[in-house]
Amino acid sequence: MLSGIILSLCYPQFNLGGLIWISLIPLISALWLRSAKTTNKNRALRGASLGYVAGLAFFLINLSWLHHIHLAACTLLPAFLALYFAMWGAFAATIGRPSFFDSKKANNSLKSKKIFSGPSIESLRCAFLNGSAWCGLEWLRGWFLTGFPWNGLGVGLKNDLVMIQITDLIGVTGLSFVIVFCSSIFTSLIFRIAREIKTSRLRAHPDFAVGIIFIVSIFIYGTNRLTKEKEDHIEVSVLLVQGGINQTEKWDANSAQKIYKRYWDLTTPYLTLEKANFDLVVWPESSLPYSFHDKETQTYLNNILSVDDFELVLGLNENIPQEGIYNSIVVLRKNTSNAKTYRKIHLVPFGEYVPLRSTLPFLEKLASSAIGVDFTPGKNAEPIKMSLPEPYSVIPLVCFEDTFGNLARKFIKNEPQLLVNVTNDGWFGKSAASEQHLANAMFRCIELRRPMIRSANTGISCIIDSTGNLHDRWASTPGGKRMIYGDTNKNTFITASLPELIRVPRNPKQTLYARTGDSFSIILGSISLIAAMAPIFSKLIRLRK
Repeated sequence: MLSGIILSLCYPQFNLGGLIWISLIPLISALWLRSAKTTNKNRALRGASLGYVAGLAFFLINLSWLHHIHLAACTLLPAFLALYFAMWGAFAATIGRPSFFDSKKANNSLKSKKIFSGPSIESLRCAFLNGSAWCGLEWLRGWFLTGFPWNGLGVGLKNDLVMIQITDLIGVTGLSFVIVFCSSIFTSLIFRIAREIKTSRLRAHPDFAVGIIFIVSIFIYGTNRLTKEKEDHIEVSVLLVQGGINQTEKWDANSAQKIYKRYWDLTTPYLTLEKANFDLVVWPESSLPYSFHDKETQTYLNNILSVDDFELVLGLNENIPQEGIYNSIVVLRKNTSNAKTYRKIHLVPFGEYVPLRSTLPFLEKLASSAIGVDFTPGKNAEPIKMSLPEPYSVIPLVCFEDTFGNLARKFIKNEPQLLVNVTNDGWFGKSAASEQHLANAMFRCIELRRPMIRSANTGISCIIDSTGNLHDRWASTPGGKRMIYGDTNKNTFITASLPELIRVPRNPKQTLYARTGDSFSIILGSISLIAAMAPIFSKLIRLRK
């Protein structure tokens, strides 16, 4: 449980990311410290129990904001997600447990005079397997049963821009391998030094040196990426709009005119400024109360598009007869007749659709009363072509799609590209949900080396560069974070607009992650699975003989 509590402190709202390096040590210690006479089966059961308790503590604290949706959501989802910790706990307590934790083998290890064998090799073996199992399970969590990759271990390092640059090679799940690998080595080191002091047999620990070299190498790589010279780029003048519409008003017909006026007042004064010349205006998810094809919506949008020549990106629902209802991003210029659309691919289960509702009668009843008609998922993962100030393309992501690295990479092309996320974090009140959402989203910028614009109805609307930085690194004078917030209390839950300049690389390269996705985690996860299955197959072979 202690590990789960410490781990939860690494994420928003607490943001004590440095604790990530020690957060797993209590859990690993508890998993490894067990009598040598204990059977592997009992170790696995105990490990699963300890892992589950740690995972449950972590997710209950980390996802406490789900109570804004329903009390069941903030208990049932953590109870399910904790199973991934349980599986890892069972693995680390058996396959990933160093043999020198058995007292007899420990004494033999201490007597050995070979520095590069014995406990050091065993420590590295277990560290590798434990790290592999963890990142493999995180990859599984990202897609199994539609997936929930939210707040993987690597996200806890969000404030350490240097260390997280390596995600352009291995993804954020791969970063989890680094943390678990080092945590396993540190735990092994603590145990062995304590035993060596007790027996007055101090010795070298090359496994610790390997861990330090690993961290230093990642640090050097990250420093190199952050100090890289400015690339040739397109400067896009953007107006970021945060409507701040209350959830109780958002779909209320009586509030429709108020919403229309809100976005008009947040947009047109900037467009009519002398020498404003905005290329791009971005509104959040489901920004207007009616469908895109509704006559009133069309008239309103055509009026606002006539104010100046700019491209408007906004989130809207599309209600298409005989086809379905889509949660879409619409791109407009001059008028609504030449609209370009992206339809959300990854829908939120039990929020935008109910799984198996047509198969299970009780779910159909629940769905009809709770969310009505299901949204229809989109199928086309193609970037949207833009034209101002010159050709580039937008990678459109709706709501929590920006937490799925493997989805975002499907849009990658060898051309100037800008990630655009429209979202509405107003469902979760003034909680840590919006800051956690941002923390997860920023890793898409690093993984793909593309900047991002985020427009939220309420929460955090901001601009992130290709290193995950919210500051403008190339500004002539240092400024604050490029996000919408109050001047006095830094409150992000406000109604406001933000004029900014975003630099879109003109000739961006495809990162290793963009080309190979989560291959690193899949390969390592497969290795840990083989290691877990090997004793079973070995036993079956012996029984056949």
